Amino acid sequence: MTRTERLTAQLAEHGLLCSAWRSAFTSVRREWFVPPRIWTDDGSGRRRPVDREADPAAWYDAVYTNSPVLTQFDDGNTVWPDSTGRHCTSSTSRPDLLLRVLEALDVQEGDRVLEIGTGTGYGTALLAARLGSENVVSVEVDRVLAGVARVSLAEHGFSARVVCGDGAAGDPGSAPFDRVVSTAAVRLGGFPWTWVAQTRTGGTVVAPVRSEFAGAAALVRFDVTGDDRAVGRVLGVVDALPLRQHRPAVVSPSVLTGSTGGRLSRTALEPWRVAGTWEARWAVGVRVPGCGWRHAPPRDRGAPHTLLLVDAVTRSWARVRYDGRPGTSEVRQDGPRDLWNEVEAAYREWVALGRPGPDRYLVTVTPSEQSAAVRVVH
Repeated sequence: MTRTERLTAQLAEHGLLCSAWRSAFTSVRREWFVPPRIWTDDGSGRRRPVDREADPAAWYDAVYTNSPVLTQFDDGNTVWPDSTGRHCTSSTSRPDLLLRVLEALDVQEGDRVLEIGTGTGYGTALLAARLGSENVVSVEVDRVLAGVARVSLAEHGFSARVVCGDGAAGDPGSAPFDRVVSTAAVRLGGFPWTWVAQTRTGGTVVAPVRSEFAGAAALVRFDVTGDDRAVGRVLGVVDALPLRQHRPAVVSPSVLTGSTGGRLSRTALEPWRVAGTWEARWAVGVRVPGCGWRHAPPRDRGAPHTLLLVDAVTRSWARVRYDGRPGTSEVRQDGPRDLWNEVEAAYREWVALGRPGPDRYLVTVTPSEQSAAVRVVH
């Protein structure tokens, strides 16, 4: 049994691989689309550089496990084997995640697909193996990655078109498509209308949708209707790298540290509740756009925990200190937004609705707003 067949069998055994994609997954070797020098992640943020020539066993283990393979940091500015890169900006997606996204597309024979984010070309090859290269167009913003993917695809018999450009713009010259798929996450409120406009009526768009507050993204399947809108349902939570222009804004550390300025108040809501589960973070994030958070544990025993909220665009911030006694949390806020007030109101509204899960939300995208609106399905 080949390594590909073993990985296929493992995914199928755990119910992660449907029969419709099994032939493509078995015929496309993941190793074809993984560079010889990579980084692995042990799950706790510790990265290890791996060289196929120097340590082939470790390289193949990384390629043929159900894990992402990290292939670029900081848009290529961090050079292998440096493991201190700040942000992973390209990877070969974890097989089960990639399969979840592809299965959500529900492709049919003859469908034309636009893929956003070519990366190494692995997902492009799977689409081409299933639908034919002539039916697949992929857009990659990074010129180096696009060039490497073209070579890898051609070497293994795939002639899918790879366009170097802004993924948010799609590929209008090749539209309309039956399906549009992105493995890169986009920010809730800034979903690219171009993806909907380039999809035929009755077609499907699948993409991870994120907010600063939620962190991990929701995988959303959108149905493109005939009235200039796309309506999406949340299928679950996924870890996905953000589209380049949808990356979280960098916040100056000075915004998050002990300023004594701002407006002082108190809250009876234990602050950890608003961020304690992904379901709560999703509910708050869809109502409080642009707000990120961080937990600051106490430096000294007996000192309070701190929840920090920040909007990098307006430079609004809030600091909520919690010492374990209900009703005693100190709130300090500054800037044009009262972030804690917004977050608390969103959380209480979610609780009053019965704590609905993300699968009870619809995400609606229209051309007039160029944004996503969320409502609860009763």
